[in-house]
Amino acid sequence: MNKKYLLTVLLFIMCSIHAIAQTDYFYYNGNKIPLTLNENKICVNIPKEYDSTYKRIRANVQTKDTLTDENFDTFIVTRSEYEKLTSQDFWAEDAKYVILTSSYFKENNKEVFLTPYLSVKLKKEEDKDLLASYAEKYKLRIFGDGPYRIPLWYSLYVTLDSKKSPLDCANELYESGDFTHSQPDIVSFGNDNTIVQNIITAKADASSEVYDLQGRKLTSKPAKGIYIQQGKKKFVESR
Repeated sequence: MNKKYLLTVLLFIMCSIHAIAQTDYFYYNGNKIPLTLNENKICVNIPKEYDSTYKRIRANVQTKDTLTDENFDTFIVTRSEYEKLTSQDFWAEDAKYVILTSSYFKENNKEVFLTPYLSVKLKKEEDKDLLASYAEKYKLRIFGDGPYRIPLWYSLYVTLDSKKSPLDCANELYESGDFTHSQPDIVSFGNDNTIVQNIITAKADASSEVYDLQGRKLTSKPAKGIYIQQGKKKFVESR
């Protein structure tokens, strides 16, 4: 076979592999940011109402990191632990109550995780009905729609009925052109149990003031759960 032809085929294969690895992305300030899938870790998210499922799964896997808020219990597992989990007898039933999200590497090789949440900024407040129609289409739930919400910003999360990941939902809402911003909630775990939120879904305050996820100012840090301080989402382990 012609060497030039072989080289061409090899380059095509290499480029194809690279393209496959870089197919994921998200939008930040209007820029498309590439993500490389980390196939060695998986995020397991369980809605709060399925506490028995959470306890059963947690008892059968070794977790890397965990976090909890008022909607989900989330933990990170390795691929091998996940495969062990899927081999359990209870998995066929409990899998119905689990939302899986992915682990990625950003351009600087920083490991980040995709939560069930996304944030959308409307062009004008009257577009709330438009957002509601997208939420119905994608089976999303609008979260934190209270009097203290940051103007034009809405947080949503995927449900057990959602057919697409929060990353895909966020990208498609942005690409529709109907919204100013639409961004997935991408977080990283720090050594001090701080989750650095790469997108702004709550008020980024430069002081020491503390807020809840709806942007309401708190008098002190909560005893458990997630709170916002200095533009970062932090959590106190409750289990």
